[in-house]
Amino acid sequence: MDISIVLPVFNEEAFLEQSLTSLVTQTYPIKELIIVDDGSTDNSVQIAQGFVQKYPFIQLKLSNNTATHEPGQKVIHAFDRGFSALKHPFDVVCKFDADVVFPENYIEVLANSFLQNPELGMFGGVLQIEKNGLWMFESIAAESHLRGPIKAYHKNCFEAIGGLRPALGWDTLDELLALHHGFSVETDKNLVVKHLRPTGSNYSKRLSKAKGKMFYQFGYGCVLGVLASLKWAANERGNPIGALLGFFGAWLSKQPKLVSGSEAKFIRKQRWLQIRRRFIS
Repeated sequence: MDISIVLPVFNEEAFLEQSLTSLVTQTYPIKELIIVDDGSTDNSVQIAQGFVQKYPFIQLKLSNNTATHEPGQKVIHAFDRGFSALKHPFDVVCKFDADVVFPENYIEVLANSFLQNPELGMFGGVLQIEKNGLWMFESIAAESHLRGPIKAYHKNCFEAIGGLRPALGWDTLDELLALHHGFSVETDKNLVVKHLRPTGSNYSKRLSKAKGKMFYQFGYGCVLGVLASLKWAANERGNPIGALLGFFGAWLSKQPKLVSGSEAKFIRKQRWLQIRRRFIS
């Protein structure tokens, strides 16, 4: 099974060498690794170039992109540039971040999981952060949600979902779309990846509005959109008013959605099923 990896990079000099070292020392061979520098202003490019010179399967794609960081957009645009640069056929394509350190058997377990389950569309391990000298799970759905920095897609699934959407929440939407198209999504809780830079938890009003808009773009109905906005604000210390303003602002202006009508219907059904399960349990 051929595994290709796209690794977006933006000012990752503190983590990049550790991350790349963990990938080049895997027990299973990587077919192709594309490092996409997205306009770094630190020493990320120099670090990447050192690995390119040493490992023939690694390529570096440079960009002078100076766009402002937009959650969910900048990283996927960088991924798309790397994906377009892939030269070899692949069975599985991985979107990894440059601030994580993988166990040496990560790619081996990943490959075997796809080989053993023909219906598997997406696979990944779990992320842990260091706190007071101990490695522990992050608070944001760390043990149940397949996290964005460590996602792998079977080629058939990736094509069925139409690639990754450059929008906030892309790493939730891709799972829902995979399920919609009949693929399974697996998180291996025994496959622990070290996250060297914990996900931020301080959300501005602007980001809160973007989160509410995201729920509209996912095709949530009015009631579901309100519930999702309030739940997100409570769980992630976001601004509930901002989230609601974002949702209803998108609703009233009839902004385009990220999903088709059938996909939106499936997503609403999945979300309501989750709510019912919580009340029953």
